[in-house]
Amino acid sequence: MYLTLGLMVWCWFPLHPRAVLAHGQGLPFAFWGNFPPAAARCQAVLAFTATRCANRVWKIHADCYNALLDGKACPTSSIGDFVQRAHLDSLNIIDLLCTSPETQGLGFLLKYEAQTDMNNFCYAVENALVSAVYGPVLDGSLVRLTDDRTRSCVEAMQRATTKFWRFAVGARLRALDHIARNDVAPSDKQALIDASSTTIERLGGRIQKALESVCPVSDFASTYQHDAHDLLTLVGQRADCLAGAVYVQSAVLCPAPLCGNGMQEQGEQCDDGNVADGDGCSSRCIVEGPAQGR
Repeated sequence: MYLTLGLMVWCWFPLHPRAVLAHGQGLPFAFWGNFPPAAARCQAVLAFTATRCANRVWKIHADCYNALLDGKACPTSSIGDFVQRAHLDSLNIIDLLCTSPETQGLGFLLKYEAQTDMNNFCYAVENALVSAVYGPVLDGSLVRLTDDRTRSCVEAMQRATTKFWRFAVGARLRALDHIARNDVAPSDKQALIDASSTTIERLGGRIQKALESVCPVSDFASTYQHDAHDLLTLVGQRADCLAGAVYVQSAVLCPAPLCGNGMQEQGEQCDDGNVADGDGCSSRCIVEGPAQGR
C-alpha cells in the first residue's frame, strides 16, 4: 500500500539536474580572502542565503514525509509554492544586500552568477537530502506504508541529517568567513579548514552513535543498504558543496558524484543505492521507464 502525495511533485526529486557552477574556476586558496569590508559582508550574505534556502526547503520536505509516515495529512498543494518562495526570498536578499562590484570582487563575473550558484545549490541539496533520507520509503511520487522498524530508522536518520547538516555548514562557513574578512597566511588558512574538518568528523561520530541507539546497525543496513557512517559522511559533504558554490575558491569543493551511493547528486536523475539496471534507476543513475528512481 502507498500514501500518495497527490499534486505534491515537489516532495520527490522535484527538479532536473542543473549545471554545476555558473562561476568560473575558483581562485587559488593562497590568494583568496582578505576582501574589502563591503565584499566580505556580501560573501557572508551569499552563504547565509544559501543556508537559509536549504534549511527552509529541507524542513518542509521532512515535515511532509514524516507526517505521511505517521499516517497524518500533508498540505501537498502548498509545498511547491513554499519551495519557490524560499528560493525567491534568498535571491531577493542577495539582490538587496550585494552589489555587482562586490560580487565581482569575490570572483563572480556578475551578480547573476552568484544568485544562480546559490539557487542551484539549494535545488541540489534538496534532492540530495530527500533521496538519502527518504529514498527507502519512496516509489516515485508514492510513499510506501512501512513497518515500525523502518519508519523509526527513517525518522531517526532525518533528525541526524538535520543536525549534522546544520553543524557541518556552520563549521565550514565560520572558517571561510574568517578568511574572507581577514589577512590570513596560506598555511593558517589550510589549518582553519583542517580544524573545521576535524570538528565535523568528531560530531559526525557522536551523531552516528545517537542514530544507532535508535536504529541499530543491522536495522539501518536493512533499511538503507548502506552504512550509517557512509550516508552521514555524504550529508556532511553537502557543506563542501555549499562552499564550492558561493565561495569562489579552490580548497573546499563539492565531491564528485558517485552513482549508487544512495544520494542523488549533481548530474544524476536518481540514485537508488545500487548500480543495477532494470529497477527504475540505471547503473548510470538515469531514470528508466515510468519509475523515478529510489
